[in-house]
Amino acid sequence: MKHLPLILLALMAVLFLVTLDRPEAWAGWLHAFSEAGMVGALADWFAVVALFRHPMGIPIPHTAIIPKRKDQIGENLARFVSEHFLHPDVVRKRLASVNLAGNAASWLKSPHGERRATELVLRMFRTLLDALGEDEVRHFISRLGERQLEQVNLAPLFGRTVEWLIEDGRHQQVLTQALQFSLVMVHDNRELIRGNVQRESPWWLPGFVDDRIVVEMLDRIETLLLEMSLSPDHDMRHSFDAWATQWAGELQNSPEYVRWGEKLKEGLAENRDLQDYFYGLWQDLADGIHRDLADPASPLRLELQRLLSGLADELAQDGEMQLWINGWLQELVVNLVDENRESIASLISDTVKSWDAVETSRRVEAAIGRDLQFIRVNGTLVGGLVGLLIHAYKLL
Repeated sequence: MKHLPLILLALMAVLFLVTLDRPEAWAGWLHAFSEAGMVGALADWFAVVALFRHPMGIPIPHTAIIPKRKDQIGENLARFVSEHFLHPDVVRKRLASVNLAGNAASWLKSPHGERRATELVLRMFRTLLDALGEDEVRHFISRLGERQLEQVNLAPLFGRTVEWLIEDGRHQQVLTQALQFSLVMVHDNRELIRGNVQRESPWWLPGFVDDRIVVEMLDRIETLLLEMSLSPDHDMRHSFDAWATQWAGELQNSPEYVRWGEKLKEGLAENRDLQDYFYGLWQDLADGIHRDLADPASPLRLELQRLLSGLADELAQDGEMQLWINGWLQELVVNLVDENRESIASLISDTVKSWDAVETSRRVEAAIGRDLQFIRVNGTLVGGLVGLLIHAYKLL
């Protein structure tokens, strides 16, 4: 593009020389046109070059503007973006015109969207599994866990947990589950218990007596367990209440339990075998999940596809939920952008500051230089037309 205005300038110079001191009338018009065209071309050449460098290397004041004011230009651009692109009103208006939830539901319902969403979730899952399997992450988590464990008083924490269970009555639910489990275990293992008792009983005691005693004992145990599991007001439940309350208080206040908690904490922190065991379990689980994710027909992948499909169908049919999600996302994005717009805009100014001045000038010229060369072309032609007007005025 630099060649075109240069050719026009050369053409104006040739016309100027050819028509110099020619007596013909037409020569006067061409001479005026070429003379003014040269002036316009040279003036606009100077203006364009002055943006990026000193014309002909001469340090004329107010030239090489972009290299000299690079940092200020970056700051002004960052401020412009912050005020006119990242302003909360601009972001809110733009988001309000888009049905984000509806578009997301339509995209998820398409085969391409469903496939991409499934792969994205699976890729994130694989990345997380790989990261947790790295030795650096493992050691970091181990050190972090040890530091956090040092700050925890286990006995008071256990005591407060038991106290919380008592406040909500959950300890009785736990007891009910334990009683029901014990009842099932006793009932399902009656023959095993009877056999063990018969083998351990004295030789002189008749077998039918043993069997009678064991059956009676097991019946009483099952009856007691059943009564306790079904009756919220059973005496033994009240005794359990009193014992749990007392134990919760002792865990929080007894020096003996505090020392027990400290020993337990030290044992957990120093037991490398236990940590290696749990890490081995985690690795086995992670390897199994990896193999399952690699299988296109795996139950995990199919279940994920089913969940995404169900989510898309439900969201597409629920207009109120779409409005709620759109409003929530709108406020979330607006607040996030508003709180960080200075930091986002500073990315522009900081990046420009880090550039070399000459390199910055070269990049800007490469981006807009084509249009700037048209300014030189226009300057040549407009200058020539102005020269014609001036020549006409002189003749008149």
